[in-house]
Amino acid sequence: MSKSKLSPEARMLSTVISGQRSQFRSLADAWMTTGATSLSVWANGSRLAAWPKGTEEITPSMKAPIRLNGGDVGELWVEGIGTPAAEKTLIANAGFISRLARMEKELMGMTERLIDTQDQLLAVYGLTEATRNHLEMDDLLKQLAKTATGLVGCESAFLLLKNPDDSLNIEHYPEVRLDEELIQSCLTKVSGTKSELLLNLSETEYSRAGLRNLLFTPIIIRDEVSAAIGLINKKDQDFGSPDIKLVRVIAEHAGSRMEHLILFQESIEQSKLQVEADLAKKVQLRLLPTTFPQVEGVDLWAGSEPASQVGGDYYAFVSNPGRPFTFCVGDVSGKGMPAALLMAMSRTVMRTKTNVNPTPTPEVILDECNSELYDDFTEVSMFATVFVGQYHHEDRKLMYGNAGHSPVVFCPFDGEPILLEADGTALGVLPTSLAQDQSLTFRKNDVLVVMTDGFSEASNHDDEFFGYDRLLTVIKMLAKKPAKDIFDGLYETIKNFSAGRPQDDDQTMIVIKGT
Repeated sequence: MSKSKLSPEARMLSTVISGQRSQFRSLADAWMTTGATSLSVWANGSRLAAWPKGTEEITPSMKAPIRLNGGDVGELWVEGIGTPAAEKTLIANAGFISRLARMEKELMGMTERLIDTQDQLLAVYGLTEATRNHLEMDDLLKQLAKTATGLVGCESAFLLLKNPDDSLNIEHYPEVRLDEELIQSCLTKVSGTKSELLLNLSETEYSRAGLRNLLFTPIIIRDEVSAAIGLINKKDQDFGSPDIKLVRVIAEHAGSRMEHLILFQESIEQSKLQVEADLAKKVQLRLLPTTFPQVEGVDLWAGSEPASQVGGDYYAFVSNPGRPFTFCVGDVSGKGMPAALLMAMSRTVMRTKTNVNPTPTPEVILDECNSELYDDFTEVSMFATVFVGQYHHEDRKLMYGNAGHSPVVFCPFDGEPILLEADGTALGVLPTSLAQDQSLTFRKNDVLVVMTDGFSEASNHDDEFFGYDRLLTVIKMLAKKPAKDIFDGLYETIKNFSAGRPQDDDQTMIVIKGT
């Protein structure tokens, strides 16, 4: 479809794509990293652009509307991926494109009005064009300073942006003529008044450097004075009312361009973070066993259902000839990358201590792991609850050590289920683990369920926890089934209880049943 057949809003969208091709390509690259096969923009039933270049047939797995002036003007399509997290990201990207189109329209409208009212401001359109494709903030500030110098007819100019840590990013054109101390003082004054500051420098120490006057104008970004433009030495005269009006227009334009770039950088950063989180989740899941050892005398099943982000749950099996079958479940405090990294460290140390120790009882394993990891946990103010179990087939004995972990449920075939409470603190809390070896007879049809607190603390829409009592009741009802059925039944029960409410925490479980 030709541009002439597109609606005015769709043509505006096409203009945004043409002017921001490198940004859209970066956005498409981020989607390709997550597993998508194509990203495309549509309007009026026609494809405006698609990545990779040359993409022909497109069957979108997700769509998100692009809106302008309260109505839909197009759609953002993604092919090849359709997870809930990806859908949220797509909606956010479409919203960002909508903001780009709105700002483009506002900038063009503002430029047109200025051209109609004052011939001198024809050059402002050149300012728009000159700063359109700058992707680095330093380059944008430098270009704005250069263009403002020519528009106003002054000797030099500078643009500044206040960083999140309150330091100043300052770009001068054509050279530095004012020190940062005076610039900071000017910024402090205009931050309170939000109006221009006009200084006579001819009677100050700066006069020796040939400075006569300074026009310092605040730039509003997100309702705050986060930037400013300074103009030095109006040629052959002082700054007058027309200059101040013109600089206000330049400042408004500069604020829009700077906010536009900040939004774009934030969008790209969010996409990168989402990609990194997805990759981290994949890596984390691959660290967990996908096949289970064949252990004489027991039927076992295990799995983990991660929440929306990477977390600290893990489980592991160690099955060596001539040694008892060892298993563990751990839960590192917190969420995100720190918990995921400590989870990987804890899992590795746990397996190593079990394999190399000549007498790896649960108590010994937990004590040596705590000694190995204590400094790392203390440094980041985190800890890990861990349950280590060992099954001895010869005498059907189950030994275990519990470092602060819950819930752990033992259900004898001829009795009521009980919680096996921890007798030691979590790893990383004290320099020495207090957990001791415990043992119980594990007979045919006895059941042990080791879970993380994502089960007991699962909540419904009334903010009510599932709790221990319900867990004991459900396990009693399922205890006669095989390990996998017990596992599936518990997950299904929790899912029904939550009734579609997003999962707050990872849910990890090992089920062991005597055979």
